[in-house]
Amino acid sequence: MNKMDFEDIRPYHDSEVKEKIDSLLREEQFCQIIQQVMPEIPFPLFEKQMRGINTIYEFQTKVVVPLLDKLLSQSTHGLSYSGMENLEKDKSYLFVSTHRDIVLDSALMGYVLLKEGFSTAEIAIGDNLMKIPWIVDLVKLNKSFMVKRSLSKDQKLDGSNQLSNYINYTIKDKGENIWIAHKAGRSKNGNDRTNPNILKMFNLGGDSESAIENIKSLNICPVSISYEYNPCDALTLPELMSIANGEKYEKQPMEDLIHMGEGLQGRKGKVEVSFGKPLNGLIEGQEEAKSNLELFQMIANKIDREIHDSYKLMPTNYMAFDLLNDSAGHSANYSDEEMESFETYVSKKLEGIEGDEAFKRETFLKMYAYPVMNKEA
Repeated sequence: MNKMDFEDIRPYHDSEVKEKIDSLLREEQFCQIIQQVMPEIPFPLFEKQMRGINTIYEFQTKVVVPLLDKLLSQSTHGLSYSGMENLEKDKSYLFVSTHRDIVLDSALMGYVLLKEGFSTAEIAIGDNLMKIPWIVDLVKLNKSFMVKRSLSKDQKLDGSNQLSNYINYTIKDKGENIWIAHKAGRSKNGNDRTNPNILKMFNLGGDSESAIENIKSLNICPVSISYEYNPCDALTLPELMSIANGEKYEKQPMEDLIHMGEGLQGRKGKVEVSFGKPLNGLIEGQEEAKSNLELFQMIANKIDREIHDSYKLMPTNYMAFDLLNDSAGHSANYSDEEMESFETYVSKKLEGIEGDEAFKRETFLKMYAYPVMNKEA
């Protein structure tokens, strides 16, 4: 496929870095946010550092990594990671990942890759999050490409074809990694499930008549990112309760931006990025004739199994499961003090949210309990 067909969705190139940084530094809102986030660095010094950046790699290492270092020290109890032994440095991967936090999931995975000497990944990001021009510049400098979500029915197939072709081109021709969520939107209820339609989309841009060969050529690696606390847990509760009641939920203006801010700054406790085993080894010998529909469902199930198995369970997950089931079956994984603290945390988070108390509590606890249910299923 012609590279020009990706002009409206691709990340920025090194040749555009200077111009885009110049544009960012003229944005009052961007400058104000930087001064709020990094008050200890005089803005003229930050500006000088920015103007000395010439490549995407330099932008990531000199701007993004220091920001993440600060954010991790202020809002987490540390980042750990596992499964690096599953990756090879000379391969390009399509990382199919759990999605809980709008910004941090992909950022933290990239941070780990960089620390371990791997190339970072290009990041799939919905156009619904790219309404503000300077945010578009910022994320495209950080290797993000656009997923067109706001298309009419007639345009959807063209959009899927373009996205699939871009993913295939990036992995196979550019030799770059990609991060993409395993379904549209976040798993706000904590139940991580891959949408088989994403595999159908990957297949569209493949070179082979065989869907399984097209999927294998993308070198899919499942990734799970777990947070001890989800800063947006209470914010997502009204939506989850509406859906559970069969009601349509209307997103508030700026809701995504509020969630982005809270996700970045809110308390997260411990965080772990877990790389699962690459999919090709898991689907070897599954080539028997299946309809594509069955094949994509089978592969989605394999991704889910790997995500659930590699997911790092935290004390909050075990405590929520035991509270939900009125049991102490997982009490070896937490102390009495931790349980007392978690119950206080839950009560505080539920304050001021309208709805039946028991239903509210159950919906909230399920967000944290689902990873335990999925791992034990």
